[in-house]
This record gives sequence, C-alpha cells and structure tokens, in this order.
Amino acid sequence: MDYIKYIRNIVGHKEIMAIGVAILVLNEKDEVLLETRSDNGKYSFPGGALNMGEKVKTGAIRETYEETGIKFKEDEISLLGIFSGEEGRMEYPNKDVTYYTDVIFLGRVDSTKVKILSQDGESKEIKFVPFDKIDFDNCLRMDQRVLKSYFIDKNRDVVVDWYER
Repeated sequence: MDYIKYIRNIVGHKEIMAIGVAILVLNEKDEVLLETRSDNGKYSFPGGALNMGEKVKTGAIRETYEETGIKFKEDEISLLGIFSGEEGRMEYPNKDVTYYTDVIFLGRVDSTKVKILSQDGESKEIKFVPFDKIDFDNCLRMDQRVLKSYFIDKNRDVVVDWYER
C-alpha cells in the first residue's frame, strides 16, 4: 500500500512525517547517480517513501528500480546511514509538507553495463555526475548532507544523524 497516498487521504495537506529510502548509487569512477526531479527540478538520489509493511532495503531497491531501471539485489547494497532533521522537510507543488527520516544505502554499478531508464516518470533526467561538478544549491538538502558525509568527511561507516554528534 502506498503509505503517503493513504495518510494524505486522512490528513489532507497537513504536515506529516514519513520514512524515506534511497540508494546513493556510485559508478566505477565514484560518480554519483542523480536525477532531476520532475516535481521541483531539484537533484536527488533515486528514492522515495517507504510503503506500509515494506522493509527499508526492499523499499530502497524498489524505488531505485522504478526511478532508474537499475535493479539491485539485497546483498549488493549496504546501509550508509539514517538521516533526520529539518533538512528532511519537503514541500511539494500541491503544498503537501512531509518531514522525512531517510534511510540511505550505498550501491555500486558499472555504468558501462547498466541502462538507465525511468520506469515511473518522476525524473526529467538521470545521469552520473562527478562529485566536484554537483550543483549543491540545486540538490535536496538531505542529499547534500549525505554527500558531505560520504565524500568530504569520508564517513564511510554506518552513521545515524552524523551532524548531531
């Protein structure tokens, strides 16, 4: 069941909290797979909201497949971290506001062997971008936190709210 649609039918446009899942997908050059979102034009990792009863790893794999066509197996991704806070606030064009606690996984692919194809139409563009070429001003704030943790702070272990330590 699509949790967000379910809860929105109950609360309308009021603020809610939800669990987000995503995979930080890196290629053989350590470039980051970013999508340009069709709802707000921001860059983000492939991901989305966890469905009712869904495991976080399963949800991250599902969302990544729906948005990119890349199908990971469970043993091909590892937990990178759990991120929460004000950076998880998303306001959608219809004025819905959701605060996400994001469970982020790390996955690697050989970009010469995968075909990237959006399955759900939520992305205008999907491409690998070198870290030093990412337009951080146009990235979702939570994804900025994750990228800083991984690439700048070199925090490669499982972390929970690393900013707040």
